[in-house]
Amino acid sequence: MDVLNGIDWNGVWMDAQQKNIDSGGGGECWTAWADKEAAKNYLNSFIASPSTKKRVAELSRMVKFESRVLDIGAGPGAIAIPLSKKVSHVTAVEPAPGMIEVFRDRLALAGAENIRLIPKRWEDVAVDPDLEAPYDLCFAAFSLGMLDLKQSIEKMIRVSTNNIVLYWHVGLQSFDEDAVALSPLLYGKKHYPVPESSIIFNLLYGMRIYPDVKIERKNVRLVYKTFNEIFEIYARRYSAETNDQQEMLASYLRAKFIPFEGKSVIRFTHRISMRLSWQTHIITTKKILAAE
Repeated sequence: MDVLNGIDWNGVWMDAQQKNIDSGGGGECWTAWADKEAAKNYLNSFIASPSTKKRVAELSRMVKFESRVLDIGAGPGAIAIPLSKKVSHVTAVEPAPGMIEVFRDRLALAGAENIRLIPKRWEDVAVDPDLEAPYDLCFAAFSLGMLDLKQSIEKMIRVSTNNIVLYWHVGLQSFDEDAVALSPLLYGKKHYPVPESSIIFNLLYGMRIYPDVKIERKNVRLVYKTFNEIFEIYARRYSAETNDQQEMLASYLRAKFIPFEGKSVIRFTHRISMRLSWQTHIITTKKILAAE
């Protein structure tokens, strides 16, 4: 509950998250990555991204070689694996089967022995015995798909001794833009986007946590080898199985993706994200002082 305004921001988050789940495939966001090929495509899109490299760099500045790190929703290890070279230990939590497979393949190639992968939802992770707390840095990069966000954040605080960093979306993202347009066409129902970062900020504020906030804006160029490649990805993502669904999907994609260098297709999109960060030892000190 927001102690100042009497608003249950966790309830607002839960309502928005549930609407998003119900209007999509009926599952939480991580269920979209059950397929290994889809996880590979995700990795290929993000591992070389300047934004991913930037996040690795900014998180690296928060740790030392002896630090212990917790990555919640680690995906294919795009951040966890490079970050593991700069710290003593990384615990990576990831529930999606496809992401887990790709992560384990990459671990074998990298020979990173200081990473422990926990194949669970963050909500199902037990502080004891699953985790090896405490952690000097805890972060979640675009992986806040949990329903009870307040409880999830409280668990992060419980196992952290210093920095907590959350990355989330601002405004309508390209994947939600697609779903808002395609859901009425393919399924005859409205799509509800993922909840906004503003809810996270207000939830934290109501918990007497006043995070540092940074907004990141970027233009993204998505390039695919052929139109068939992008069509197959979208057809799997949206379960476009009938001829009518596939025709509508193809028509939508042709309007979004344009020919590039005569042999591939390209899409330009604009993305905005928010980074919220704070130090848990400061929060603890404030609570002690408030109690006195």
